Order: sequence, then C-alpha cells, then structure tokens
Amino acid sequence: MFKLNSDNLVLIIERLNDDRKSLTSCLFVNKLWCQTSLRILWKDPWNLFLNEDNLDKAKPFFRTILSQLPESSRKLLTGKNIKIEYQKPLFDYVSHLRFIKHTYSADGKKDNDIYDYVFKEYNEHQKIELKKEIYKYFFKKCSSLTFIDLTNFKYKLHDFPDVGQNLSKLNYLRFDDKTIQLINDLSEICKSVEKLDINLTCSNPTGLSKFIQIQPYLKLLIIRDNVNENNNTSLESKYGTVGDAIAEKQDINYLDLTIENNVSFYNILLTKLANLQKLVLADSRYRNVTVHKQLKFGNYPKLQVLKISISYSVAVKIIQATKDTIQVIWLDKGNQESEDQISQLLRSISEHCRKLKYLKTYLKDENLEDFKQLLLNCKDLEGLYIFRASIYNDEDGKKLLDVLADSAQDKLYKFQLHYCYFNINTLDNFFKKWKGKKGRKPLYLYPILANYYENRHLSREEFNKNKKRFNDIIEKYKKEKTIRLFENSKDFTFINEFVF
Repeated sequence: MFKLNSDNLVLIIERLNDDRKSLTSCLFVNKLWCQTSLRILWKDPWNLFLNEDNLDKAKPFFRTILSQLPESSRKLLTGKNIKIEYQKPLFDYVSHLRFIKHTYSADGKKDNDIYDYVFKEYNEHQKIELKKEIYKYFFKKCSSLTFIDLTNFKYKLHDFPDVGQNLSKLNYLRFDDKTIQLINDLSEICKSVEKLDINLTCSNPTGLSKFIQIQPYLKLLIIRDNVNENNNTSLESKYGTVGDAIAEKQDINYLDLTIENNVSFYNILLTKLANLQKLVLADSRYRNVTVHKQLKFGNYPKLQVLKISISYSVAVKIIQATKDTIQVIWLDKGNQESEDQISQLLRSISEHCRKLKYLKTYLKDENLEDFKQLLLNCKDLEGLYIFRASIYNDEDGKKLLDVLADSAQDKLYKFQLHYCYFNINTLDNFFKKWKGKKGRKPLYLYPILANYYENRHLSREEFNKNKKRFNDIIEKYKKEKTIRLFENSKDFTFINEFVF
C-alpha cells in the first residue's frame, strides 16, 4: 500500500467518501495518506454540525477557518474588537471545500444561521464583518466549488474580488429572491447551473425569471414556497412569469415542490414539464387538502421516482398518469380523505407500476388483500417500508408477516416495518417460512422490533430474557443465512443505499 502513487490512492480512498471514521484513521498513516484523506474530509464538512444536535462541532471548524484568514482580514477584525487567535495551520484546509453552507433546522425553523450560533457573543455589526471576511476568504480560496447556499445573503457579490472566477463554474446553487442586487449579480456570474434550489418569495419575479432563462443546463429544480397568500393581489401574475420561464426548460428531470397556496403556478410546472424522472411533493402545512385537490398533472413517460408527503389522492393521480416506468414510490405520512384511499393507492400501484423496486407506504389491516395483489404483480420489488399509525397487536402482526411470507416474490428481501412490534414467536415462524421457500434471498432487516413485554405485567428480569431470546433468534437465522443483515438503527433506512 505504501507504494501506491497519489492518483491511485485517491481512487481508493474516494470509495470511503461516506465513511468518516475510516477516513479519519487514514490521516495517521503517512503524509501522502493524510493529504489525500484530508481532501475528501474537507470537501463537505458542514454536515457534521449543521443540525441542532451537533452545533458545538461548528466552533472548532470556524476556529480553523479564522486561523487561515490573511493578515489584512485579521487586522480589520481586530479593529472591530474581534479577537482572533492566530496559529499557522498545518494544511490549506479551506482550498479543499467544494460546498459552502450555513443554514440548519432547529426549533421548527428551517433557516437558522450557523454564524449566529457560533458568533453569538458578538453584536450584529461585528457578526456582519466576520461573515464578510470569511466569505471573502472562501471566494478567494475555493476554486472548485460545487455548491453554495446564498439564502439571506446580505452582501454585494461584486464587493468580493475573486467571486466571478470561483462562482462562474458553479454547478449547484441555493438562494432566495429577496434581494434584486443578488439575483442581478448571480445572473452576470453564474450561467452553467444544473441544480437550483430557490427559496421563493416573489419579491423579484422578473429578475428570477431572467436568471432561469439564461441557465441552458438546468436539470434539477427545488422550490420552497414561502409566499404568503395575503401578500398582494398580483400574486398570481408574479408567479406566472417565473412558472413560464421554468416550463421552457424541458431538460428539467427532477422537480421538488413545497405546495402552499398558488395552484396556478404549480399546475404550470406539473402539466408542462413532461420529461420528469423524479418528482417530490411536500406541504409544510401537511393537510392542505383543498389545494391538493386542485393540482393537475400531465403524462410522465419517464418518471422513475415519486416521493410524496401530501394527500394520497395526489399520488393516485400521478401513478395513473404513468405506465410501468416508476421504480421508487416513497410515501411519507401524508393523509387520506377516505378509508378506501389506501386500497385505491395499492390497486393503482399494482396496475401501473409493474417495474417497481422500492415502496414505502402506509398500511392498514383492512388493506391486506390489495397489498397481497401488489406483491404478486410487482415482481421486481426489492425493498418494502411499511408504517402504521398505531402499534400492531400480535394477531394483526401475524397477518402481515403471513402475507409477506406467502406472497413476496423472489426479488423482495429488504424489509423495514416502522411502528410495528411483533411477538417473538410470530417473528420466529416468519423466519422459518422464509427459509422454507425456494429461491428466496437472505433477508435484510431494518428496525424490525420484537414486543419484549408481550404483556403489561412482565418484570424487568422477564423483559431482559425476552430481549435475549429475540437477539438469539436473529443470530440463529444469521448463521443459517436466512438473515444477511439486521440493522437496528432507527435512523437508518434502506433507501439510503439507492442511487436516484
């Protein structure tokens, strides 16, 4: 391994891209390994701390950034009573950044600013100066940027000397349309954007429309609708100009919409973008069924991935507008306007999605016959995620596992059953049945849980015995190769392994 040249080492270590523990251990092999691993670790370090559970990890990150600022910036900040402890870094860390981010979700807010958290001891003017100097350094050093988030960006881009050179080749951009100057600057600099994430307020629809029109390579579009329906009476026409500009981009194959209130705007996109391969529809208000019912859809001959967290009636309409192209249907906890809607959904999937590979759906016991037919019709199904509104009792859990054991086709082997607790004997019988079917693949099981209590009056000792018995059963069927993988992390889902 020590004889590998740098190019070959990069190819090998890049395969560890998502394995930060292994990458960190590579830092300590030798100088070449350290430099190579460092390049990957610093490509997108933001994900380590941009969530409310890990915010403190942002502080050493920014200490490292500040330690690399040029002397001119350090002097300027010192003059603003901002103390910076300078220590010459071992490596040019910032030059490896490919992503620049700053927002995170916490306390119900989606756009918290990490700078406000890290530099909270400073006043507002000092924070503005700190951020400006940090961004100035980013724009100077990051010559291979892939993504930048410019939401709530309050500076003029042309005040940064190197911004044109290092943003001109940007592939992925996130921003909002609050500031006319920002959009005009971006229109001059960025003309090769393929992925665009817009926080839409319709403060500057004309500028936004022009920005979209000059992007010849645009393929992915995420629109977060933050427009208040009571803002003004001309909202419809403002949205329309942006919608028409987007509709001209027939190369867009990925559309992600937050459905709020302006139906005409959504319908322009949903009826005119005919080459979609992935469609994501969400609703921050979660049960805006009145708006959902007004949505219109065209035909989607290329649609492969459908992800919906709004009314299931929308999912039914879209599925019926396709024919055997969808490979993934991922239905988060939306809502049903009628008890029959789940069965209607399952029947639509059975009829129109024969090539389906992955399915996440809500399921009630009353829907098991339609679910059974889906398993029989969708012979390419590999992974199944089922969630419920309430915990299965043992009899209902047995019915579900019996359907899976009897009707699953040979390609189905990944199961994730959320909010489902099964009697240990019921699980044991399911594994025996699965083992006894010829052609079945070994199981990949993601959070499938046993009911260790099995009645409300178990002692702690009896509970622990049941837990051990369950773990022993899992190990037994692993040894017999009935189970290949048992992943007990509640945060893991098998769809993470699927490349859209």
